Amino acid sequence: MMRGFIHLLHAALSIGSPLKPEAKRMMKENKKLCSAHAQRNMAGACMAVAMCGFLLACGGAPAPLAQNDPKQLAALAQKAPPIRQVEIDKSAYPTSPPRQSNARVVALLLPLSDARETIRSLAGHLFNGAQLALFDTPTENLVISLHDTKGTAEGAREAAKAAIAAGADIIVGPLFSSSVTAIQPVLAGRNVPSFAFSNDASTAQDGLWLMGFLPEQNIDRIVSESIAQGLTRFGALVPQGIFGERIAASFAASVDRFGGTIVQSEAYPPDAEGMFDPVRRLARFDDRKAAHMAEMQRLADEALALLPTRIDDETGLPIAPPEEIEAVFKLLGDDAPELVSAYEALTLVETLGDIPYDAVFMPEGGLALRNLAPLLPYFDIDPRRVKFIGTGLWDDPTLRQEPPLHGGWYAAAPSANWAGFAARYEAVYEAAPPRLASMAYDAVALAARLASFQTEAPFRAELLMDPNGFSGIDGIFRLKPGGLNERGLTVQEVTRTQSREISRPPTSFVEHDRRLEAAMSLAEALRRSNPDRALPNLPNGAENASGQEVLPETDGS
Repeated sequence: MMRGFIHLLHAALSIGSPLKPEAKRMMKENKKLCSAHAQRNMAGACMAVAMCGFLLACGGAPAPLAQNDPKQLAALAQKAPPIRQVEIDKSAYPTSPPRQSNARVVALLLPLSDARETIRSLAGHLFNGAQLALFDTPTENLVISLHDTKGTAEGAREAAKAAIAAGADIIVGPLFSSSVTAIQPVLAGRNVPSFAFSNDASTAQDGLWLMGFLPEQNIDRIVSESIAQGLTRFGALVPQGIFGERIAASFAASVDRFGGTIVQSEAYPPDAEGMFDPVRRLARFDDRKAAHMAEMQRLADEALALLPTRIDDETGLPIAPPEEIEAVFKLLGDDAPELVSAYEALTLVETLGDIPYDAVFMPEGGLALRNLAPLLPYFDIDPRRVKFIGTGLWDDPTLRQEPPLHGGWYAAAPSANWAGFAARYEAVYEAAPPRLASMAYDAVALAARLASFQTEAPFRAELLMDPNGFSGIDGIFRLKPGGLNERGLTVQEVTRTQSREISRPPTSFVEHDRRLEAAMSLAEALRRSNPDRALPNLPNGAENASGQEVLPETDGS
């Protein structure tokens, strides 16, 4: 029976069934939550939330995929301080309307009145995605109650109290990690599970699961795939600051976990001009430039030694060899073809010597990546010889216009179901959905499916944590003890036209786990073949990263 859940949820997430006219009418009314101006700014909102969520909510967990390691889970549990339950005075909140005895309430906690217009617009889209899931599922005993977090941690805490007072059976939201932390005391000791949109692993706990794409898993996926393809030596370019320290720690742990080696890592400042020196160091440009000049001089000396002596017909004296090295080789002609060929090959490059790594990891996306990527070939890191790899932030159509990134790899959510979902969403709401809308859809679809399947206690932890997982818009996922999630990711390659899948996502967690076992076996073989491998020192503070999400300029919900 447990194995059936993944198939049942997959049916619930089907995007082909037509909406009833009254349902479509009700859903279109929700477009009032998103002003026309806010919709025009959703591209910027989506990128801002993705940057804050993926890059800055990296969490600094000391090892990726910690949810697969019981020892790490136990260590995290020991460090977590006990959370004291917050009492709720239900009389302070409006009386909830009557409902059927078998009705289940999904409380949505969203920043509907956040100070930032883009976040308010995003909240409206998340609400739309949740409603779309509700109308797509066959259950009739599930209702959604909406609670405004007001874009603050305190607002999120009050919204959670109101949801509990109104009889919520399950909570979906809030959005940012500060708000997730704020609702922990409200949920403590209460049998009300929650699906939060954050991906900051430090905020997860039993009964409070994160639906966000965990950066550690994203890094694990691209590192394991690179090593499986024979790329075992890595360079890294990470931004300076707290995020850079955390991402460097996660990357180092992942490379170590899968049997690779980090040869060199450099941190760069946010300004484009300041990126030159770190890339120059990573490229070992000065040493390789000096080696080039030394080899050029060696070839010139050898050519001069082989150059036949010419005599001036008028004076009878030897003619001095030309000062220009190019002229020397022209005079040498066919007398030393191999020497001439070596010289000509050397004139085509500025440096000499192999790059000591197979791949360069660059976690950022957007403008930072567009500023950074051209500097690598500029300092003679040839993308035809060294693979550039990144994160889900590379899942950006504008990067096709960056030739240095062509052929680069990155891990991302599967897109097979997204196109149909986006088309269906736009047909209903007359607006394109942001990428996060699918998380709200999947969370509510899961709640709706379980509510229809098991009416007595549909949200028990053992049902939610089915090891076979569920299938949603963003591919397979499963909920783990301690509040983390696990997802099946794809690996894409950047091309001039569109991204190309080079490693498909797993279709089940049986396949996912088999892949992981194979990666661990390969890692062990690599360790045996290279027992002296060593990782570089991590940036200061990386080992003790707190795992707290760094928020935008104002507190998010």
